Amino acid sequence: MDLSVFWQFVGWFSLPVLAILAGALAWRKAYREFPFFFYYIIAAEAVGLGRLFVYYYLSRSAYAYTYWVSDALITLFALLTTYELFLRRLFPRFHKTRFYRGLFPLAAVLLSILTAPIALQTNQLHRLLVTLHVLDFLRVAILLFFVGLMLAMGRHWSRSEFAIALGLAVQAAVLLTTFAIWTKNPDIHGLVDQLPTIAYDVACLIWLVTFLRPEQATPVLTAAVSPEILDQARKWEETLKESVTGKKGPL
Repeated sequence: MDLSVFWQFVGWFSLPVLAILAGALAWRKAYREFPFFFYYIIAAEAVGLGRLFVYYYLSRSAYAYTYWVSDALITLFALLTTYELFLRRLFPRFHKTRFYRGLFPLAAVLLSILTAPIALQTNQLHRLLVTLHVLDFLRVAILLFFVGLMLAMGRHWSRSEFAIALGLAVQAAVLLTTFAIWTKNPDIHGLVDQLPTIAYDVACLIWLVTFLRPEQATPVLTAAVSPEILDQARKWEETLKESVTGKKGPL
């Protein structure tokens, strides 16, 4: 089998999967429960179709530029999906902690500020790529932080929440692995270049299988977060602030 044909199939495999997934989300009315995730899927499908058109009808340089500029949009919706999953569903009471409440809007604003000027200059593709890699790493760090926080606090999630988080985690794990390989050996290509695409296809399949099957209704847990947990969250907030600013709080 021609490997170029195989990698073409891998590269565009997510398009029909995302289209079916968007239909399933609309049919199940899951967009009411996960609106940002639904917007993420719609945006990913629209971006994928745009990339497909540019790939076959325009130049390769135009495709590379389109790919990385549109990747900024996907990163933004991925951040919003992570915000929805953790702060709006699993940790709704954490909105009382100012740091967590402003974390994702700040990340979205920074993403727009950093990428918009670069995207308007066609000769700044390398800077755009580096910026997106940094933002992807930040997204991975945020995801891993909240997953660890959830495990430490013994929080429980529904099948749909778990599937969304699992898909994001698969992408995050492969991104970290790929970045590590490229950092150590920047000249390595081939299969390594395809790892993020393969991970994205796997994530799309996880979401599709999950939302094609109806989820049994379960009672919503509304137990309040204990004062001890909120106090610990505030301590983590101060630790994060100190690590970012380099300033220590009062002893």
